Amino acid sequence: MKRPPFKWLLAGATALFLALALGMAYGSPTAVFSAQTADPPDQATQAAFANAGCAGCHTIPGVDNAVGQVGPDLSNIGSDAANRKSGQDAEAYIRESILDPNAFIAPECPAGECPQNVMPPNMGERLSDAEIDLIVGHLLSLTGEGVTSAPAYELVPIAIERPPETAVTPFAEPPKTYDDAQVLLGKYLFFDPRISGDANLSCASCHQPDKAFTDGEALNQGYTNTGYFRNAPTLYNTVYNDGYLYWDGRMDALDMPTTVRDHITEAHFMNQDGRLMTERVKQVPEYVQLFQDAWGKGPSFGGILKSITAYVHSLNTGATPYDEYLAGNEDALSEDAKAGLELFQANCASCHSGDLLSDGQFYNTGVPQNGDIWADPERHIVFRRFFRQLGAPNYRAYTEDPGLYGVTKDEADWGAFRTAPLREIAQTAPYMHNGVFNTLEEVVQFYNDRLELELSPDEIGQLVTFLESLSSDLPEVTPTDQPAYQLRTLGENK
Repeated sequence: MKRPPFKWLLAGATALFLALALGMAYGSPTAVFSAQTADPPDQATQAAFANAGCAGCHTIPGVDNAVGQVGPDLSNIGSDAANRKSGQDAEAYIRESILDPNAFIAPECPAGECPQNVMPPNMGERLSDAEIDLIVGHLLSLTGEGVTSAPAYELVPIAIERPPETAVTPFAEPPKTYDDAQVLLGKYLFFDPRISGDANLSCASCHQPDKAFTDGEALNQGYTNTGYFRNAPTLYNTVYNDGYLYWDGRMDALDMPTTVRDHITEAHFMNQDGRLMTERVKQVPEYVQLFQDAWGKGPSFGGILKSITAYVHSLNTGATPYDEYLAGNEDALSEDAKAGLELFQANCASCHSGDLLSDGQFYNTGVPQNGDIWADPERHIVFRRFFRQLGAPNYRAYTEDPGLYGVTKDEADWGAFRTAPLREIAQTAPYMHNGVFNTLEEVVQFYNDRLELELSPDEIGQLVTFLESLSSDLPEVTPTDQPAYQLRTLGENK
């Protein structure tokens, strides 16, 4: 069954302007310069700026990653604002500029004349009154005093060491392996929010290492202020999947870089323009060097995708009690787990088979709908836009998730979803494509009723005990400390 390729989604006019503004040559990274710096505001203020996405377009001293070159430099806005518009003091001007950005266009931007209709006009809807007050308060404090230019920056190369979580002896020989530098670079990018559209969301935001690389939520949150409508699956052991990815199987697992690309570029995930992301990566000298170590050349869009793929494909788990039992250790499973194994083989193994305990096929099992999708305007709007993008017919009338049908447009595939892999299942609740079941007991009880298995309460408990034996001791994962984002002066380092 052939899957149609996804169309690329661009991050919009803002990202395009920024990509052009930052599209400078790069070379030896031994001497680079950062934007101006100041004392950072408190955590709540940082969060308000992040929610607004200000860092993508503006240079704002003290605010994380705020070195944008599209909108006006705000380093002195606290003093400049009082002279911008007749009859308005600095606070009134700044507040109006946030709520009605086209009311007055600033006289100068880093790339020349400031563009109109670039800043989103709906900040009053996106931000609370308290968040707007925090942003206005910090901007009023930026009068140029206490703001200094960062000193010349000397590159400190990242030591090439394989991340410990990717050095685990896996339960089976992986079909693909990667060099240490490639995996290490992929980990840095995986945890770096600068690869998302507003520099506020990383891969680890939805695939959190302390939650077995899921987010522990029934429904994924998706991009900032965007509610998604499916559950975030674990990233462990994806290298063993030779079938399809996603709950609806719309992506071939053999083409993982394309899957990474779609998560980065699609509006409901990371909302990023690949060109902008590449330019941001070029502004991190350590990344430029690490790309040379990993791939023998500088940063590129394809190289970013391959690097993240290398890290994700290297997240393989070790042997479980079930694996040890199959290898001959009779004591690896309890008596209840052994009884559960017999029940599993009799009732579940036809679909849950192979290395991942999934046949990779699609079934409509009658899983109940998650009402949170329809109760949340953000989620059901994203839902309809998603199926419009897939080209699904009559998508506006859907009142339930069509699953595989959205990809194939075949009526027989309505409501069908891929068989979920069971490795690490005890650590990846909640369950099913829409997270409607919180526990393994609920899952087993659902199938007992649905398939009329007639399991007793004791047998349900035994089957759950066996399912729990399909999980291993996961390694602790330490997120990376991101190297500094250092803008280079235009024309330098060619």
